Amino acid sequence: MLGELFYGKRKQSEWKDKPVRACEVSKKCDVACVLLPVVLIQLFLLHLEFNGGLQTGGFKKNLCSDQPCTQRMPKIIHQTYKTEDIPPNWESTPQAWKKHHPGWKYMFWTDERNRKLIQDHYEWFLPTYDGYPYGIQRSDAARYFILHKYGGVYADLDIQPLRSVSEILGDAELVLPQTPNLGLTNAFMASVNGSDFMAHIISILPEHANKWYQVVRHWHIMTSAGPTFLWAQYERWTGDKSRSLIVPAAFWGKCSICKSRCKDLETSPLHHLTGNSWFAVDSFIFNYILMCNPVDNSQ
Repeated sequence: MLGELFYGKRKQSEWKDKPVRACEVSKKCDVACVLLPVVLIQLFLLHLEFNGGLQTGGFKKNLCSDQPCTQRMPKIIHQTYKTEDIPPNWESTPQAWKKHHPGWKYMFWTDERNRKLIQDHYEWFLPTYDGYPYGIQRSDAARYFILHKYGGVYADLDIQPLRSVSEILGDAELVLPQTPNLGLTNAFMASVNGSDFMAHIISILPEHANKWYQVVRHWHIMTSAGPTFLWAQYERWTGDKSRSLIVPAAFWGKCSICKSRCKDLETSPLHHLTGNSWFAVDSFIFNYILMCNPVDNSQ
């Protein structure tokens, strides 16, 4: 009877030698097996958002009060890619950062350099780093170690400046941006070197490398070292947040994942190119079918 419910009627001989395994009979069932955990994850996210007490902090354009700002962040720009052969659609990005930040140091990190940083200065993390199944997890993790070691500004290669980002940084010691959909992102971050928050983040990365709820590739990446991991840990961090800035998506110019294009905000010093190079089929399902729920409809 159960076999008929799942697969329809078959001859008795067909069931005799074959185990009943969901998702092996039809494409519809294959899709259902992917969607079911993603739907459950989405419900869990909504629970955290509305019932879990995860509240994102307020934003001030800078933290200076009665005196001009003195930037606390080291004047260093960090960007990373697998090799030095940057894809054509991003190859102008390093020069754009250098152009709008004269006097700043620009540091470009390849996969090889990222691993050497871990090996030379954070050897305790190397087994976790090498054990990540996806390259994007190593990239996500490396940026936290880079900011902890050197401080400064990290930006994905699909983010280009239109002017100096100093106006975002103010005199904060930690800057994290919101997404227009849900939570925080690690696409653009800034911190002082030796940041207490970055020290906290890197210390707990190993215990989040493999969790029971990381049931699909996209969610594994997001929660092990990616944006969802960063967001959850910031909200649960009990350290001093008085010198932290949480920057609204509208200010740093990020548009919703539900929009293939959006005009740059006149107030934003940043311009966004096409990104999300690590996305796969499950990422499409998660983002564009279930997560397409922008909070900013002004663009």
